[in-house]
Amino acid sequence: MLSFKQISAIVPIASSPFYLCDDQRFAANFDRIATAFASQWPNFILAYSYKTNYIPYLCKIIKDKGGWAEVVSRLEYDLAIKVGQSPAKIIFNGPVKSEDDIALAINNGSIVNVDSMDELNRIVQFAQQNPDKQIPIGLRINMGLTDSGGASQIQNHLPVSRFGFDPKNLSSDICHLISRNNLKVISLHGHTSTAGRSLACYQTIAQTLCGIAETYFPDTVEYINVGGGIFGHVPECMGFGDVPAVDQYARTIADVLHQSPWAAAKKPALVLEPGIAMVADVLTLITKVVAVKTIKDKTLVTVDGSIFHAKPTMHTRNQPWECVAKDDAGRPESTFSVVGSTCMEKDYLLTEVTGPLPQAGDYIAIGQAGAYSVVMTPPFIHPAPAIVVPHGENFKLIRSRQLLDDMFRNYSF
Repeated sequence: MLSFKQISAIVPIASSPFYLCDDQRFAANFDRIATAFASQWPNFILAYSYKTNYIPYLCKIIKDKGGWAEVVSRLEYDLAIKVGQSPAKIIFNGPVKSEDDIALAINNGSIVNVDSMDELNRIVQFAQQNPDKQIPIGLRINMGLTDSGGASQIQNHLPVSRFGFDPKNLSSDICHLISRNNLKVISLHGHTSTAGRSLACYQTIAQTLCGIAETYFPDTVEYINVGGGIFGHVPECMGFGDVPAVDQYARTIADVLHQSPWAAAKKPALVLEPGIAMVADVLTLITKVVAVKTIKDKTLVTVDGSIFHAKPTMHTRNQPWECVAKDDAGRPESTFSVVGSTCMEKDYLLTEVTGPLPQAGDYIAIGQAGAYSVVMTPPFIHPAPAIVVPHGENFKLIRSRQLLDDMFRNYSF
């Protein structure tokens, strides 16, 4: 962790709060995940989930290591191109793609995973305008995920996922439409945000995709894409309990492919689209303590960052943290909450944690701040923080703190 002296040297160029980005850990996470999966299924592709954190500096690491980009918007697609990613190594997911998006991605040789019949009809129209060209596409498959008791394992325990095609409709609707046009299904995509990220969910996803490939597209499918959402490194303090290791995910998914007669014979590429597992532990929020007060026996430590910077999804778990003191004076042990700089009552970065009580002028470092924090931070009350990476004995600014002109350039005055 940074010393107070190091933080003090960074603040003049980055201001507070700022993010410390561990690019070496990001690269190590790539290697760890890729090695685990490739050891179980050699034809493996890691496609980094841009939506989780699209810092260009990190996206370029993915490109340089031979990884792919998984994008869900034209914004992210254009960014992937801008950092030098080969279009042939871009997977275009998401429920909303314009006709221009579809044409660009297909003409570039990217994989377009189709989410709905309306989107498929737009691709059919494109195919009919290009009758001499066979159009490769992917299909996103809607997953039904339940536990042994029949309870939904979809995110927030929703009764049904809102993405993809119902497998029951493949034979009656989709396959007929595809067969009547110059389309070829080369990818099956099964990403589903799960309630618990359990091994059983990924087993079901892999089994469903292999079964559909064998039944409907045995000669054309080249990619079995199980999506993302797996656990990465999870600190014990976050209270998730026993979580599957990357090796366990790899074995569970690969075992399904080995046991599938179709997959064992065809050897499709296994695609994983990790986001949280790649980047959650890569960013640490450094934020300055501005006040400490006690109200009705509750001690509150106010900092110049906010919940949006540490956990924009507003989950209730405490992330790993550390107080970086301004001096050598002892800090008494106390139970306190760290609250942010906005005017929202629920702006709690840490809730009822126990440790050395920070003082005004100290800094608090909050880890596991890499997932969604950068991409979901709104210009709410305060501008977006700067991002720095270690650079030899010094630090390099890879995103400047947002300024007024950055925030209001597109407004009319």
